[in-house]
Amino acid sequence: MNLRPRSLALTLTALAVSALFSACSDDDAALLRTQVSASAGGSFSAGSDVSVVVPAGALSSDAELTVYRVDDSDLPTAGTFGTADFRGAAYRVAFTVAGVPVTLNAPVKLVLRASALPTHPVLGEVARLGNGRWERAGASFFRNASQSAVTLTSAATGTYRVAFRALQATSGPAVARGATVMMDETFGNEAFFGGTLGLHTLLNGVSPAAAVGLGVQVDINKVPAGVVAVMTGADLAAKDAALQDPAITKLLLQADAVIGVRARFDGAGNMTSAGITCALCHVNVTPTTFQMTAGPTALPIGQPRMDGVPNLKMDAGTILSLTPFVAGLPDAGATAAVLRSWGPGRFDVRALPDNVLEDNVVNPTKNPPIWNFVDLEAQGYLFGWDGLFKNNGTSNNALASQAEAVFDLVMHGNGAFGTAQGTLPPELSITPPQALLDALALAETGQPGNDITRDKLLDLQAWMRSITSPAPVAHDAAKAELGFELFNGKAGCSGCHSTPDLTGPGTFTAITRPGGDLAGGIKVPSLRGVAHTAPYLSDGSVPTLPEAVDGVLGVLRSLNPAMPAFTAAEKEALVEYLKSL
Repeated sequence: MNLRPRSLALTLTALAVSALFSACSDDDAALLRTQVSASAGGSFSAGSDVSVVVPAGALSSDAELTVYRVDDSDLPTAGTFGTADFRGAAYRVAFTVAGVPVTLNAPVKLVLRASALPTHPVLGEVARLGNGRWERAGASFFRNASQSAVTLTSAATGTYRVAFRALQATSGPAVARGATVMMDETFGNEAFFGGTLGLHTLLNGVSPAAAVGLGVQVDINKVPAGVVAVMTGADLAAKDAALQDPAITKLLLQADAVIGVRARFDGAGNMTSAGITCALCHVNVTPTTFQMTAGPTALPIGQPRMDGVPNLKMDAGTILSLTPFVAGLPDAGATAAVLRSWGPGRFDVRALPDNVLEDNVVNPTKNPPIWNFVDLEAQGYLFGWDGLFKNNGTSNNALASQAEAVFDLVMHGNGAFGTAQGTLPPELSITPPQALLDALALAETGQPGNDITRDKLLDLQAWMRSITSPAPVAHDAAKAELGFELFNGKAGCSGCHSTPDLTGPGTFTAITRPGGDLAGGIKVPSLRGVAHTAPYLSDGSVPTLPEAVDGVLGVLRSLNPAMPAFTAAEKEALVEYLKSL
């Protein structure tokens, strides 16, 4: 047997480890040097600022654990996430036998104390030195109580430190212009929603109370003074009557106070048409509480919240089911029943008349949140539930490209997406089939022209990139940390949600088993801010986080019968972790 290659490999590995440790201060002894039993594992502290938790069986063999503090002068200042805001010293951690790193069969936990507490939208994370630069650890959790960042690592050697990183967001004049596009722009879809569906005819007879019941939001800044006087006055009967009066709805529409609906009136004040904007499904208001006959009542009349939380009360399907167009169909009852079946917060983007995307399958999807797109784009994020839009690596306008498709094909603005007359080259994750290209070209022939302008698409994209996810909701921190470990361990959630922002590449079909044009799968959505977006899954079919956790774990266990069962406490811990994001 020739032992030379193995001996040489061991020698080179030992030299490499020695070189790595040369960055440690020569005048500092190891903060920690101890033997670790592979079978027993254990918890080890290197002073008050560093601790290492080794699960039983995580190491391939008994090993020496060493922890050194690394001199900052030997370290880079930049990383894959830009210039790091370091909030703690750097530490070298290694598990070795005779200077050679062992293999880790399971992750070990590192806990590093920070010099301060992060404040949202700043995240306290662990950065790991790799390839001569700092990189975000695959998973981090911040303990506010002990002011420490936690990570799990499967590397036998590495250099780590706490880094604060703000969720990235764009700023500047384009953002404000984009917000206006979100709130006001129809790109001529009055021709469809008014001329074809007769939305304005429906609106003429809808009371404010009925509109509120369907998820309509009202901008308090635009409510006419007379209506404000009634709603803030002492006459409770007048308030009740106002909420039941379609004439009040008309006044609100004339003032552009109904978010997401743009009605058109003639000189005599008659409503002649109506269109919709993106805000209908993507903007909420902060409710105002009014004294009513029934007592204090919170109504969706307030300041618009441009925070990216979708309007999951908007029942667009029911609104469409009540239009004159649907009422006049030969199968009006069946069509109305399908539209009402979508439920609040959901929309089938392929379902409206003259939509070239029609797949003849009822496939409503949930109104998605709008946030963290700068960070997500850097991780190769797919846009659209079906993941059809992705930055092309050059212009990187996938968000604007998707918006063009929605304005044209879904919202029926006067556009030309995917044709020679289109505004932007489509940025897609797939090559579209020729049949779709032919259908798009035919649709453009039937409705020539293009009102969707490049500047407004790019402004809207800037606005979407300016929003970061809301702060985490209240949660049990100790349970959340256990959930963090389960998420990245026993539950295997990080197998799909693998990036630092808990998204991942590709699409999947196992959870919702979509059909029609969604049969190719649903993207892996980011989970940051997930507690603000109930109901869950792409179809909005799961009302609460506990039900979502239970359902997903059930599917995973059905796919992998060898997967261990989860206790009620473990499921609760996963829920608390999701609430902490």
